[in-house]
Amino acid sequence: VDEAELDWLRHVTPITQHYCREIGRRDYRGKKLACWMHIRFNNIPMMLALAESGAEVVLGACNVDSTDDAAAAYLAAHGITVYGWHGMSREDYQRHMELVRAFDASYLCDMGGELSAAYRDRTPPVQGALEATTSGLHVLRDLDVPFPVFDWNSIPLKEHFHNRFHVGDQVWPVFGEVTSMSLFGRTVLVVGYGPVGKGIAERARDLGAVVQVVDLDPIRLLDARHHGCTPVSLADGLARCEIVVTATGVEGVLDAEALRQVRPGAILFNAGHSNREIDIDWLYRQPLRRMKDHIERFDLDGTHLYLLARGSLLNLAAGARTTGADLFDPYTAVMLRGIAWLFGGGADGAPSGVQPFPAELEREIARLAVGL
Repeated sequence: VDEAELDWLRHVTPITQHYCREIGRRDYRGKKLACWMHIRFNNIPMMLALAESGAEVVLGACNVDSTDDAAAAYLAAHGITVYGWHGMSREDYQRHMELVRAFDASYLCDMGGELSAAYRDRTPPVQGALEATTSGLHVLRDLDVPFPVFDWNSIPLKEHFHNRFHVGDQVWPVFGEVTSMSLFGRTVLVVGYGPVGKGIAERARDLGAVVQVVDLDPIRLLDARHHGCTPVSLADGLARCEIVVTATGVEGVLDAEALRQVRPGAILFNAGHSNREIDIDWLYRQPLRRMKDHIERFDLDGTHLYLLARGSLLNLAAGARTTGADLFDPYTAVMLRGIAWLFGGGADGAPSGVQPFPAELEREIARLAVGL
């Protein structure tokens, strides 16, 4: 990690730096925090501030492909226990979860719900957790979680801005870098028209693509039509489109039956949190050929397809340093402010299970962002 580059990151993320300074001045010795998240360059200041406060932090990678190895090594060298590297196996991933769970944390910062699920057996229960993703909410929805998990995925600050605009802004430049392709005149199928899918679809349309959309909700499909996209069935979209993007937050959206229906030569990638939206377990049992970094060809009965970044979320998993670090600035601040709130007893007396993230904390961050 280049220290000058790290200083530049601090310059372009002033909201995060505000909370880093606040937390760095506090005494959080005795606080034990387990984090399950993307290990990225832009998360370094957050982790250093927590370490400076005296909190004991263990960090595990929430995706097999999204880790920035230089960032992970830098954090480890600065006293933070880190489990994760780019391109690890599913077995590595599961072992890392076991190692993180072996840490007797009282507080959790989770992306994907798996950490909160793993800590359900802790006695006494965890005092509070944060959850950042739609995928995590799906995981936790049907579980009996004996401690409060505060959902910041659904706050307007994240839903209306990051999910709605920022993912789409980041995905297509990475797609172009990996494939050497533009979108002009290409047919793109977006599977899932929630805030993330909507942003991806609109950005593709703006870049010259002909966009088709699949969603279970007819209101979302009508919304897609009003934004210049064509609602289609999954089977029709797969048969027609050159590029297929999953953005649902739900595992198994494209199963073996669906994958057999793709247009020959279609390019598939995922932009949701889980690397299981596309059935990669089945896919990797089919004949395959590595084409170049982050592109593999799979030969199926009667068709073939190209998969990007092993089905992990493309904007983080394709080896590129995160672009638009300033865009994520408010959300790193949400995590820091939420952790400080938990450390300060903010969750005391809260009901167990998934709870809304405190609106007053979100408004505090928004006021700070507007004032900068």
